[in-house]
Amino acid sequence: MAAFRESQTAKNLLVSYAFESQATTRYLFFADQAKRDGYMQVAAIFKETADQECEHALRFFKFFNGGELEVTATFLTGVVKATRENLVAAADLELDVHSRLYPGFAKVAREEGFARPADVWDAISVAEVQHEKNFRALTENMDSNQMFCRPATMKWRCMNCGYIHEGPCAPEKCPACVKPSNFFELFVPNW
Repeated sequence: MAAFRESQTAKNLLVSYAFESQATTRYLFFADQAKRDGYMQVAAIFKETADQECEHALRFFKFFNGGELEVTATFLTGVVKATRENLVAAADLELDVHSRLYPGFAKVAREEGFARPADVWDAISVAEVQHEKNFRALTENMDSNQMFCRPATMKWRCMNCGYIHEGPCAPEKCPACVKPSNFFELFVPNW
């Protein structure tokens, strides 16, 4: 087994920490854009995902006990676009992370005899798969004009006050707090 600090696994953990930290910030930028574009639910999902990416960064950060480690890596630079384009970019990024980057890092870690980091990459990849699915589903809803209307009666929840509305579309404005329809999301009870 290689000494941890000199291993490729340590370098990959640092790259993962930086990558997740950047994803956190990127998704906060995308959340702000979604709000500006009038997609409150998308903004909330970007914010929630940013929080989850921050937790992933913390997991990778905790593998180190101070000191310095030099690493060279290529990181995405980007631009904040309209919400739909940001959703596609985020989904593509998540796909790359869970299908290529982290499986490769886990393989190297196992080859070097570091099972714990490999297990963490595998576990975080499960979350990244779900992130991709969420972003693709939201993109599909936008493309099919189903963000605030569906072909059948649904329950819609006001994200501002919690009011529940039943109908094929979210109301034009919430009768309880008068927020516009873009504050509504499909209501799926979690009980």
